[in-house]
Amino acid sequence: MTDKFFENLSELPFLYHLADSKIGLEKEALRVDKNGTISLKMHPTIFGSSLTNKYITTDYSESLIEVVTPPCNSHKEAINYLENILAFIYKGLDEEYLWPASMPCIIAGDKSIPIAYYGTSNAARMKTTYRRGLGNRYGRVMQVISGIHFNYSFSNTFWENYKDYKNKTSNIRDFKSEQYFCISRNLLRNDWLIAYLFGCSPAVCKSYLSGKETTMESFDEHTYYERYATSLRMGDIGYQNNKEEDMGVHIDYNSLENYSNSLDKAIKTESKEYQKIGVHSDGYYKQINANTLQIENEYYSSVRPKSDSSLKKRPSVALKESGVEYIELRSVDNNIFSNTGIDLCQMHFIELLIIHSLFSGDSKISKNEYRDIKNNLKKVAHDGRNRKLKLNIDSKKIEINLAVEKILKEIMIIAKILDQFSNTRKYQDCVEEQEKKLLNNEILPSNRVLNEMRKKNYSFYELCMDNIWKQKEYFHNMKINRDIIRILEKETVDSISRQENLEIDCKETYEDYIKNYFLD
Repeated sequence: MTDKFFENLSELPFLYHLADSKIGLEKEALRVDKNGTISLKMHPTIFGSSLTNKYITTDYSESLIEVVTPPCNSHKEAINYLENILAFIYKGLDEEYLWPASMPCIIAGDKSIPIAYYGTSNAARMKTTYRRGLGNRYGRVMQVISGIHFNYSFSNTFWENYKDYKNKTSNIRDFKSEQYFCISRNLLRNDWLIAYLFGCSPAVCKSYLSGKETTMESFDEHTYYERYATSLRMGDIGYQNNKEEDMGVHIDYNSLENYSNSLDKAIKTESKEYQKIGVHSDGYYKQINANTLQIENEYYSSVRPKSDSSLKKRPSVALKESGVEYIELRSVDNNIFSNTGIDLCQMHFIELLIIHSLFSGDSKISKNEYRDIKNNLKKVAHDGRNRKLKLNIDSKKIEINLAVEKILKEIMIIAKILDQFSNTRKYQDCVEEQEKKLLNNEILPSNRVLNEMRKKNYSFYELCMDNIWKQKEYFHNMKINRDIIRILEKETVDSISRQENLEIDCKETYEDYIKNYFLD
């Protein structure tokens, strides 16, 4: 972001249209029993079809619930929707609970993790086959890490005004896509900041490692931790695609075309490593294919440019045909201390970071910088609270505190302008909350986790169980929004009908369905 742009920021009229932006949340959480062990029960039928329900589905495991809000007009509306969906879920659970942390509960190896089942339609079978492939490639344990996804879209009115300001002659679809990829690159550059400020996974149950060797320290008999860790979920033991990268896969964020083509190449390139697993043997599918990526979603990235969700096409094809409609930030840990896993202050800050990413220049990411981006995130995930830590930014080594301070100063300028528009201090307040963390990292969520464990003589498991009861009580006593609950009840019924129709209308063979899915 240039100084000149900063100086004139308050005079730019397109900023008024930021109020028209849409916000959506996705939250993953494991269903567990009263002992904190992953549930082996099927996804409750009271929530409808996990294949077709718009608001309540499952991720990798049958026990890993995923809650999805619609695009909302404000942060408060999105949080309210999320709270009501969670309250609806708690009402439907039978002696089960939602695990509050990103790192999973007690696990007895891969066999204790049931893969999600979606029915007998071809679409359902493909989702299950894909998950079976993930388990065979990386192991199931890694797949049950959970998190929060923050979805954000600027309004068309904003883009039209911003396009005029930039004096661009391209059509609005191409302009939006170009700018969303600019945001994506800058979010990737600063993704370490999310881990530093909001990381909430510095510890993990020893059962997660299943007896494997580790450099982590023992916190107690049942817990591993790292002294300065912020988000182990985003580190070496979290969900990652190192295997793919070792085999030469590099997803290119420098343009929509490069991004789509590099994804498309990865899902069409055979892998000698995955050919060893086999595709169809012993009477069932072990993976969709033996290619480097089975489908695009297998490539884990903390930032995803997304197309119109109603398009029934592969992501890389949909992006080429319709352009980018919104951005998805996937690097947010579930906050153990928050009933919803995320709070309003955090949401305001993430919005500011996305806006900051739009105005921070549109430079491309070189191979060397891409390596620095990955290393910076890994460093902060494992060692972020170490004040001596240095990051590689713009080919220079910078102390983490100085790097955080610089970004917060830039973001505060945006916060002041947005507060002027809304006649509030909510954005400035949220930036000031992050400045407090910079001055005193004892209040970082990752430090709070370890301090609570020390104070109460808790293991990581015990801390999570303590918060399970608090969150259960909160959602049972919460004043629900009747309108939202009625929408959820209707969607439950409708989703079952949609699944049944898919199974009735299933005319092509599963093999033909898979083949046709990959036709451009």
